[in-house]
Amino acid sequence: MFALSINNSKVQSAVCMVLSALIVSVSLSLGAFAAERAADVGYSVTITQLS
Repeated sequence: MFALSINNSKVQSAVCMVLSALIVSVSLSLGAFAAERAADVGYSVTITQLS
């Protein structure tokens, strides 16, 4: 069993920042993909304005 201890607070905050940015970007990507899949209902609607 290996244990990694990080004593430098700058390194720890940088790693935390990178991990949080990765988590946020993956969450937003999955949310956008799910919204796109939910919006695809298999037919299209065209709205025409009559003047």
